[in-house]
Amino acid sequence: MLLRPSVIAFVTAVLLTAPGQALAANQTVNALSGPNRFEPANVTITQGEKVTWVNVSGLHNVRFDDGLFEQPSAPMNPPWTVERTFGSTGTFTYLCEQHNTTMFGSVTVQPAGTPVPPPPAPAPPGSPPPDTPQPSPGPGTPAEPGPPLKVILKVSDLTPIAGRRVRLSGFVQPARDGRKLQIQKRTRNGKFVTVAITTLRDAGAARSRFSVLVRTRADAVLRARVAGDDERTTGISKTKKLDVHRP
Repeated sequence: MLLRPSVIAFVTAVLLTAPGQALAANQTVNALSGPNRFEPANVTITQGEKVTWVNVSGLHNVRFDDGLFEQPSAPMNPPWTVERTFGSTGTFTYLCEQHNTTMFGSVTVQPAGTPVPPPPAPAPPGSPPPDTPQPSPGPGTPAEPGPPLKVILKVSDLTPIAGRRVRLSGFVQPARDGRKLQIQKRTRNGKFVTVAITTLRDAGAARSRFSVLVRTRADAVLRARVAGDDERTTGISKTKKLDVHRP
């Protein structure tokens, strides 16, 4: 049976927009309480598109680690809605300033025209399910340790004015591009809590770099921490003491 040109064009359009070739779109993230969280916490969009945050419940705001977006400027109760349009590609991490140890997320921005990868092909007949646990090494088999991680932390201003932001930067060796790095503050009981999270970037074959802005309100002892391939290779920097003073 012959198809008319209009029918052929329709079929071609359907094939070109198959699910495996769908592009990411604008996303909406809800800020919630009980527990405090962003939902979904991690989203993917295409360059030039935007993400909208809607505060549904709780005292929240959205602060990006790149220092280019913080809305509202201080945590606020609902209702509020903020949005950011992303003109460059990469992964951008953010958190709620009020609940910075548990409430954070990321926006992955793909180049324009990047297709969403198709779902994985079905496993051959007789293959075990993908979540089938693999056999572990037998008793007495030592785990192979990974290389030690060296974390170097630098602070732009060790005596900042209260309320100002300081830039924390440095390097991790060997390279761990794409891994999350935590900026942690020591509490009165001596424990460390996470106050900011950023992503390690490429700095050559031997090391990765990081840079993040943190607001200062009182004296603090800070350190940088990055998890390696396992707990044996977690890297922690030397601490830096900030002597915060009033203007």
